[in-house]
Amino acid sequence: MTKVFRIALILLAAGLVVIPAEGSGAAIVRAHADPAVPTPAPLPAPREMPQDAPRINNIGGAKVSSSAPQGEGNGMGQPLAAARELSNFTVPMFAKDGIFFPTTWAGKNIAIHLPGEMTLQAAAWSGDGGATYTSNDVDYEVIPFSGGGGDIVIRRKTIFSPSDMQVGVRIPEGTHLRQGTNVVLVETDPHPGRPATVVGTFSIPVARDSKGAPVTVSPGIGPGFPNQTNILINLGEANIFAFPIEITLSYRASNTPTSGALTADWGGMPGGVGAPQVITQPVDYVTDPAGTYRPAGIDPALYAQRHSGGCQGGPNEFRSADGRAADFTVSCQRQQMCLDATPSNTSTDVCNNTLFANMSTNCVSTFGQQGDDYDACQHVASDEVAWVKANMLTGPLCQPITPAADTRRLPSNNNRYCQ
Repeated sequence: MTKVFRIALILLAAGLVVIPAEGSGAAIVRAHADPAVPTPAPLPAPREMPQDAPRINNIGGAKVSSSAPQGEGNGMGQPLAAARELSNFTVPMFAKDGIFFPTTWAGKNIAIHLPGEMTLQAAAWSGDGGATYTSNDVDYEVIPFSGGGGDIVIRRKTIFSPSDMQVGVRIPEGTHLRQGTNVVLVETDPHPGRPATVVGTFSIPVARDSKGAPVTVSPGIGPGFPNQTNILINLGEANIFAFPIEITLSYRASNTPTSGALTADWGGMPGGVGAPQVITQPVDYVTDPAGTYRPAGIDPALYAQRHSGGCQGGPNEFRSADGRAADFTVSCQRQQMCLDATPSNTSTDVCNNTLFANMSTNCVSTFGQQGDDYDACQHVASDEVAWVKANMLTGPLCQPITPAADTRRLPSNNNRYCQ
């Protein structure tokens, strides 16, 4: 008997089933897996957890408990929201976190990484939401505007400060940087039947010393960290007695392949001379402040804003003391037609941000890329876009039919005609 059980234990450990009855002559056989695998039990249905349940933590031999609300839900809340479209700059406390800009590709953003960002001090905030990141050699001032654009002013403090800089740009998947005529373009990758389109623009950097004299800048595009491209800024010789040197780099959420600069180091038009209109006027924009072509059932206030013929919330131009004027009318007409086609063709934020980009382009073509008139023009445009974002009515609006309308073709904004 004892011998039988010893053999049974040994064979059981080896994976064999051998439990013969006492005195039985039953043969010892090897066990096999059951070929019929049972269906696993279904997962239990999700159940609500107690809202703000008491917390009990055991710490060694002690116990800490609390019944104070912890702000916890019942475990059945909504899933995490998708990334929201960025309307304006996002300026961080620490430059290493990246400065984020929107593009005209709705929901897609880019990030700027400053040279030597790990060594820069925390942001010194300005009253308009901008910031300055300082170091011993170079300071970086970020000036945001309401229309999703902004300027980065780089101050090279002394002759010993670096003259070659690399500004890192992290762009969305499916886009690339390309140097155009007096501009650096953020473009979508081309595909058969879908050519590359502009979703953002960088200005070619310009530099001036403390006496206002220009300093040569040799720009370029080069490789950077993984998934990052560098905008290269190489400064020429400078007067050692005219420091600091200010370098201005601008970004705009634009779908137009220009920054407004008419030459490589554009300083603006001469006094009293008007700049050419660099933004294309929509040929089928309908100016109808009296509402002559407004169909029945269309909100009169909405129609009046979209067909006023001019800008909402600000002037139609900015004029300097020397007689130069940046015209905003065409930019506003394009924005109003853009809003007509939302949300089927684009988004409201894209329309408003391209409004600022187009207004800014006219500021640059008229006043150059630096200086008091440039700054004043940009802030007038930014204030106007801020009003638009806060007050202008949104929503789609059909294209009114006028005697000159060709209803056999879609309007220039791919909208539909009113019935």
